Amino acid sequence: MSDNKKSIKDIFNLSFYVRLGVIVVVILLAVFLYCFGKQHTVYIDNRTTEIDGVSYRALDWAEVSIDGMDAAEYSPRTRREATVMRQKHTIHVIYEDEDFNQFEVEGEFSIPLNETRVVLSLPAFVAGLGEDKFITEFIPMAQLLGLSTGQESSAEEQITEEEMFGDITMDF
Repeated sequence: MSDNKKSIKDIFNLSFYVRLGVIVVVILLAVFLYCFGKQHTVYIDNRTTEIDGVSYRALDWAEVSIDGMDAAEYSPRTRREATVMRQKHTIHVIYEDEDFNQFEVEGEFSIPLNETRVVLSLPAFVAGLGEDKFITEFIPMAQLLGLSTGQESSAEEQITEEEMFGDITMDF
């Protein structure tokens, strides 16, 4: 009779360690790409906002740059988007108050790992509020108002093939 049992030396040979190494490298690469290669959309919002019962007025004029990208100018009630990679970012804001005095603010913020689109409130940022206050999840206006996004349609609205073309079985 032949012995079909494998010894420990047969299982943990060089090919086992090569396979294990490849699996570990693939897992590490996936984690790295998820954290550092994920693209985020940051909506920079210069609108009057109310946070915790305190109103923060929109800036009269501002120039904003994220991660050293080209600066964009903002007037009141302006919202622009910036597409960024990674979780941590730096923001540089130059703004004027109502007396035309210029101020410069620079800071860092990070985007939550599970978010792909966030809103950054400029008035809250320059007021010195915490990151949890000036960065919020982006919620589309249609969803806020409870409107349908057009993807859902009821059974009454669906048109059947027979209603569209008539009874085509008798045409042949």
